[in-house]
Amino acid sequence: MEIFQKIPILIFFFFMAIGAYILVYLLKNKFSKERYINLCERIKTWLIIIVIFYLGSINRVSMLILFAVISYLSVMEFFKLFDIEITSEMKILSILIIGSNYLIIYRNMLYVFYFFVPCMVIAISMFVKRKKETAVSFFLSIYLISFIAYLVNIKSGISLIVGYVILIELNDVYQYITGNIFGKRKIVPRISPSKTLEGVIGGVVLTTVTILFFNTVYGYKLGIWMGPIISIFGFLGDILISYFKRKANKKDSGTILAGHGGILDRVDSLILNSPVILLITLHLHILN
Repeated sequence: MEIFQKIPILIFFFFMAIGAYILVYLLKNKFSKERYINLCERIKTWLIIIVIFYLGSINRVSMLILFAVISYLSVMEFFKLFDIEITSEMKILSILIIGSNYLIIYRNMLYVFYFFVPCMVIAISMFVKRKKETAVSFFLSIYLISFIAYLVNIKSGISLIVGYVILIELNDVYQYITGNIFGKRKIVPRISPSKTLEGVIGGVVLTTVTILFFNTVYGYKLGIWMGPIISIFGFLGDILISYFKRKANKKDSGTILAGHGGILDRVDSLILNSPVILLITLHLHILN
């Protein structure tokens, strides 16, 4: 079975989430009231995310719309983290850049895609007060996140996106679980106290095993490489967003996802993985 067959795998995770909800309900006496409520909220949010992601995977347009919405919500959260005033002009500007960026992706204009957002970021930075913060907001939430969306233009691209996103999210879970069970050596305690060396190693091993178990469209050789790549860049993305949250003295980037926090809390591992995944996949696609 290939992990990139989007319908079976999303349905599988949907029912897994339902099973997890039932299990938490049956064991609710084992948790504190606060912990029980948080777990229920997290699982409910996961169910909603899976349904939205399934609807987004219907075709190229729906997938690009989904990522455009993610980019917009992410840039708004960055503005709040950096204490940038969210004016009507900033909202319209964000929508125009995001819309243009995803239209470029839809038209499959790869080399224009590479340079459009960076050039826009440089131009905009000349006219705003918070130059660095605005540039970082646009660059990370609009540009880097959208790299993986470009995969809609290759064969089985939507299935690839679904598969990669699932692997990235599973890696988060693997690092969290192994870190809680075996974690002793904290890597960056001042930025992200919960991140441990054992957790990262657990993520690398279990993500690689998951890829090899389900197989991929490019075979086992890719799986051996992609496991460590997804885990390491996922970890670095998490640390990057944690750094910005720490500077802003905030635990979460937002409140839109009950039990999780904000959009950035959910896509942090995707931000740095996205361009790496696109470049590797395009290279392998050309070779094949």
